[in-house]
Order: sequence, then structure tokens, then C-alpha cells
Amino acid sequence: MLLLTDFISGGQWFLPLIIICIVLGLAETYAKKKGNSKLQKTIDTLAYVLMLAMVIGFWILYFRGEFSFTNAAIYTVIFIYLIATQLLKQYGERLRKKWGKVAFHRINLALTIAYILLIAFLILAGAHFALVGWLIAGVLILIFERKIRTNYKKSRN
Repeated sequence: MLLLTDFISGGQWFLPLIIICIVLGLAETYAKKKGNSKLQKTIDTLAYVLMLAMVIGFWILYFRGEFSFTNAAIYTVIFIYLIATQLLKQYGERLRKKWGKVAFHRINLALTIAYILLIAFLILAGAHFALVGWLIAGVLILIFERKIRTNYKKSRN
């Protein structure tokens, strides 16, 4: 039996996933423009459930021997980082009041640096510390350097 995903992507799951992410992104943009917070929360929840399903799928593929450990670990670390970022946004005011603004931003900065370095290390390990792995890890660190700089400026104020 020929499924729709087989027709679109030859049986692969990546293209339908990209299409779903694009649709969710467009719906999120529409919800932000219209100010519909209920739709935004629904889309966010759906996106996190989708990401969790992907992480579980990656680990299943790893244990079946079809995926490397570093790929599954990278997606897991990214998922944990996104969840932690959302929790910091949601409970940030309480934590700022409890710990102080400077301490909160420094903790946020330390967590961001730790996640970036962990992902860079996983990329290097997956590339067996080859030149391409070093280049990808370096570019990743440069991309996230702006977020680190912004958090550092906030922590100094």
C-alpha cells in the first residue's frame, strides 16, 4: 500500500517532518500577529510533543543500530535545552526575585555555555575529531556567541 509519505519522500520521514515544522511555524506566526495566545500555546505544546517523539524515535533507531549515539545525544541535548529555556521564560520572574537579577542571568549564561559546549563536543566526537567536525563546532560556537554576549551584558547590568 502506497502511503502519502511514501509518495512525497520515498518512505523517509524527514521531508514530512520538515513540512509539518513549516506549517507549525506559519501557524505560530499567524497566532502572534493576531494575538491569539491560546493558539500559540496549543502550537507550542504540539511542537514539544513532536520533538519528544523525534527524540524517542532517535533513541529507538540508536538501539536498533541504525543511528549513531552522537546524533541521538545531540537531539536529546537540544530538546532539553529548549525545554529548559521555556521553563526559564515561564518562571523567570520568580527566579529573578528569589536569586536576584544578576545571579539569574549568570545562571542562564552558564547553562547556555554548557549546552553549546556539550553540543560542540558531541559534534566533534561524531566526526571523530576530524577537520570538518572542528569547522562545524567552530561555526556553531560563533553562531551562539551572540546569545552568550547578550546574556553576559544582561548579567553585568
